[in-house]
Amino acid sequence: MKPIAGILAAAAVLLALRYAASYGFKSMVTAASTNQAACLVMVGNTTREEKGFTYIVGSIRNDCERKVDHVTIDFKSRRSTDSNFGPSETSVFAYNNNLQPGETQPFKTAFSIGKNVIYRYDGMTAF
Repeated sequence: MKPIAGILAAAAVLLALRYAASYGFKSMVTAASTNQAACLVMVGNTTREEKGFTYIVGSIRNDCERKVDHVTIDFKSRRSTDSNFGPSETSVFAYNNNLQPGETQPFKTAFSIGKNVIYRYDGMTAF
């Protein structure tokens, strides 16, 4: 009788571990795939010149109820129509990490943009 009870106890433990691992994985995937950017707010943005280069700078605020590990802010930049190269639209990104609930942090684009570049905010992704 004791071997059967041991087998049943081991089976119950394995089923409990399987359920816990499955539930943990599902909640992790759900948290990563929900739109975290919906509760992030851009407080403002402008350009700033540093050592002859122009960057897009600003701040974002985390209105989510949990920490956001990584934020990518996308701006579309377009050369002015009087450019010799003609109009061209490209993406310029700014990044931020570890944004706590209620926290506001500054950002600056990773690369500079030209002085006569027209830019617009295109969106945020976060996880």
